[in-house]
Amino acid sequence: MKSVEFCYWLQGMFELAKPVAFTPEQTEMIRAHLAMVFTHEIDPSYPKDQQVALNHLHAQGKPGGPTPRC
Repeated sequence: MKSVEFCYWLQGMFELAKPVAFTPEQTEMIRAHLAMVFTHEIDPSYPKDQQVALNHLHAQGKPGGPTPRC
């Protein structure tokens, strides 16, 4: 899923499901994905030091920590 698709999905979920609460795990997952979206999409063409930072943002809140995406 691309970042813009995630944002549209999240917006639709709020509009259609009208959730009143999230579990701590759901909250952390949404927060981690939004952190990645607002930094920018992970792209293997970025310099290695920037890629490491993006991988770290993507992996926050996931078991096992950062995982390479490229």
